[in-house]
Amino acid sequence: MRTMRTLVVGDIHGKLKLFDRLLAAMNYKPGEDKLILIGDLVDRGEDSRGVVQRALELKNEAPDTVIVLKGNHEAMMISALAQPESEQSELWLYNGGVETLHSYVNEGGEFDVPEEHLTFMESLPTWYEDEHAIYVHAALPEDNGNFLHPRDHADSPELYWSRNRHFFAEYRGKTVVFGHTITGMIFGEREKVWVRDCLIAVDTGAYLTGTLSGIELPSREVFSVSETAEEEESGKPRKSTGAKMKFWL
Repeated sequence: MRTMRTLVVGDIHGKLKLFDRLLAAMNYKPGEDKLILIGDLVDRGEDSRGVVQRALELKNEAPDTVIVLKGNHEAMMISALAQPESEQSELWLYNGGVETLHSYVNEGGEFDVPEEHLTFMESLPTWYEDEHAIYVHAALPEDNGNFLHPRDHADSPELYWSRNRHFFAEYRGKTVVFGHTITGMIFGEREKVWVRDCLIAVDTGAYLTGTLSGIELPSREVFSVSETAEEEESGKPRKSTGAKMKFWL
């Protein structure tokens, strides 16, 4: 009998084609594998609407084995749509929200977020845990040098906003898998998943590097797909993605 794998996908940021290719590379089997999306489905990439729709389809297909976590970009989008004239809305637009707006423009030229998409994003949990690891978008909350289990702090913004260098350097405990911080900017090699005994960082900056990554547990096998490889196969030159944000959010 096939053993259930846990497959974790890093920050997708609107890169639907890469997401579909990564699922294929992982040989994802609905209902047979557990699939965890680490958050930040939306913003910066060209098809946030498509990514949210795909996540919904995956969740509906296997509701007990697909887990989608809230990222800071889902949080920003929800706040911005609730208060369009707020500073939070400006922050969202400045950090990839414009691309998301474009993806939700309908055939009539109107901005239209389906209620199903909004309800889905509002309902996302901030953490998950199984026998292999604790999964959060950003980091564990910290109090006086102690890292706190999210079960008692599920509302903490640190779970989806924090970039705590103390956590990255000092945490010891059950393995935590997280995204949010692009690996090549802090941890190590560009476009490479960062794997340590207690910490695994899976955000390889898909919108910026053209590489989307994930990891299988418990084997810790890493999977990556890239726009570069796809375009080399097709013979098309790769377009430069560039850095589209002033604030690193």
